[in-house]
Amino acid sequence: MALDYPSILFFLALNNLFIIALFIFQYFYHHKRWYLLLVALGIAFQVIAIVLFNFRDHFPPLFSSRISNFLMISSFALTSFGLLSFDGKIRKKVMWVFITAVFLGFSCILIVEDNNTILHVIRIASSSFFFIVGSYYLFTNKNKYKSALLISGVLLIYSMFQLIRAFYIYQLDQSYIFTTNSTIGNWFLIISLFVISGSSIGFIMLLKEIDQKTILEKNIIIQQSKLKLEDLHLTQNKLFSIIAHDLRNPFNNIIGLSELLKESDMGEVESVEFIDLINSTAKNTLNLLDNLLNWAKSQTGELSFIPDKIILSRVITEILWLKESLAKAKNITLNYAPTSDIVLFTDRNILGTILRNLISNAIKFTNQGGCIGILATTSEDEVEISICDNGVGMSEETIRKIFDPSTTMTSLGTDNESGSGLGLVLCREFVERLGGHLWVESVEGQGSNFKFTLPLASEVLPSYSSLNKEN
Repeated sequence: MALDYPSILFFLALNNLFIIALFIFQYFYHHKRWYLLLVALGIAFQVIAIVLFNFRDHFPPLFSSRISNFLMISSFALTSFGLLSFDGKIRKKVMWVFITAVFLGFSCILIVEDNNTILHVIRIASSSFFFIVGSYYLFTNKNKYKSALLISGVLLIYSMFQLIRAFYIYQLDQSYIFTTNSTIGNWFLIISLFVISGSSIGFIMLLKEIDQKTILEKNIIIQQSKLKLEDLHLTQNKLFSIIAHDLRNPFNNIIGLSELLKESDMGEVESVEFIDLINSTAKNTLNLLDNLLNWAKSQTGELSFIPDKIILSRVITEILWLKESLAKAKNITLNYAPTSDIVLFTDRNILGTILRNLISNAIKFTNQGGCIGILATTSEDEVEISICDNGVGMSEETIRKIFDPSTTMTSLGTDNESGSGLGLVLCREFVERLGGHLWVESVEGQGSNFKFTLPLASEVLPSYSSLNKEN
């Protein structure tokens, strides 16, 4: 059986050009992924090598032979490495193996370029090596891409046949000439046509799968963006609600009290009471405004997180000092006895906001003459901070609602103190931001116990007492 080698090689080159065009189209109009161009470049090298081989009579023999051999081995390496990279990861170690294999193979060809048989054996063996690696990788990823199994099978058949062909050529007594019709040469061209056709179909199916996955990924991104926009819309509505009601009312109270103080002829005792009311209202309003700004920053991703080593007892003591006047106004006792110098590696401002809100919340819902206890206990790798009060407590339904940002859960305090319902939502978000967990234990009519955990610092700072001496 005689075959027209130049015509078949020309047909193979045309098929390769089709695959190159397909991959370039996918790159520029769909994916912009580097491995598509890598496969296209590898197949392009093969086309150039085939053209050089067909027109070898028009070029210096040594020049055309060396270039076509180098391009052919490089094409096997580039195409196989592109197949190995279909999951989008750059495998640097594998890339160096491929580069080394290319130069070793080409060096061997340069050494034996006078021996046509050994030259063919080296080129065929290198083809088998690269494609069997690509076949194995596609087979291991058959669950990721269904069409990968088809291409893997085609490449495996081609690699095994190439090994048989290389062994057959090596066993020949005479020098092997590719353009001379022979059984093994004819089967090579027939199987090459099968490989090109099967690979073309497999590549089209593979790229179609990639397109479908890309569309699915884009739909997921669109859905996530939609949910994010809905959350931002809820945030905006809540902000406007707080600004319109919860933030406006305290200012009206301050203005009304200050006008009464200004215009009324009252005694010193009454004036002091009015001043205390204005002072506590202003502090509550400032706390609300801080919460509002912090929550807005956390929702828009603008809240900065600057961790540092801090001593927990210092932070708690500072917050209790700030809240002392509010507690005294309701004759509430604040109990805190630091038992050890607990060191945290966290953001001081965010932790202060959490403690300030939880202690203010406890004061708000504790009756006159009540008691609030703050306790910090440590385990192996975390600290648990507890703010416990003997106030009004909460029902299970209320507990479920207080941490939900989509609901406006607000209740008046024991002295009719108003609030935005924002503080506890903010506390949970901030605790999670610091790597901890916040929860509440409460019984209606008996009080509430808000607890949260934070990770401990990995290193130990000097003791609290020694720091006091240094300062």
